[in-house]
Amino acid sequence: MKQILVATDFSQYATQALDRAVLLATEHQAALDILHVITPASVDALCELLPDPRPVVEENLTNSFFSQLYDFVDRLEPARPITIRPRVRIAEVEAGIIEAAESCDADLIVLGSHGEHFADELFVGTTAENVLARGTRPVLIVKQKADEPYGKIGVAVDLTERSAATVREAGALAPNATILLLHAFQVPNHDRLRQLGVPEEQIRRLRSDFHDHAVREIDKLVAECEDSRISRAVEMDYPPAMIRRWTEKLHFDLIVMGKHGGRLGSVARHALRSSVCDVMIG
Repeated sequence: MKQILVATDFSQYATQALDRAVLLATEHQAALDILHVITPASVDALCELLPDPRPVVEENLTNSFFSQLYDFVDRLEPARPITIRPRVRIAEVEAGIIEAAESCDADLIVLGSHGEHFADELFVGTTAENVLARGTRPVLIVKQKADEPYGKIGVAVDLTERSAATVREAGALAPNATILLLHAFQVPNHDRLRQLGVPEEQIRRLRSDFHDHAVREIDKLVAECEDSRISRAVEMDYPPAMIRRWTEKLHFDLIVMGKHGGRLGSVARHALRSSVCDVMIG
């Protein structure tokens, strides 16, 4: 990891994300860009209150936020031997983050779990979800205080080729963490079979066959990774329920999962909204 981008709106949630981004940049000796996005609506609101022409308002507002970011960098740099660059853009929030990530070729985008206007996001979708839906780079959503590097990671995997890349991303992000691969399988029409009178023994056999197949495939994935930090759990369950249960049991610092076919699936959306620990989606 050579380049990290963290977006901040100076809220409590963004401060947690900023702390985690600094910790990761220090751990990986990566450059860190700190971005604040000014929305056109914010500029419009100020233009209605001030007599200055719009270009002057934009320049003054941009300089003000640059000053705020540089104050933070000045306080941080003596203790952190990393390259930190403040960035300010005028754009819609998601577009500004994605464009900045492309501009600096970010290996990772770091965001807070909620923005400054959390109540509105309940209705229009979170910034993180929108960036994930529109962008192509891994996104880390920070929900907890960043007191130390990640130590326990749960990686949600399926039986697709994408899972191997997801495991590698998790291992690269936290080189000293233990990693548990989580695979929840479901037997198609499981309850319907019972309702239709299929013998219980036959249902148990079917469930066992699905379990054994999933175990073989996940064990192959573990073997291919050649990483002694990795273990696995395979269960018949609803994926979000399994992720939640193991998070509570092992106290994960981070959940990692991939997109499905380049899109944000329902399991990932559930983790983003309900997980108590940080979530990275690649």
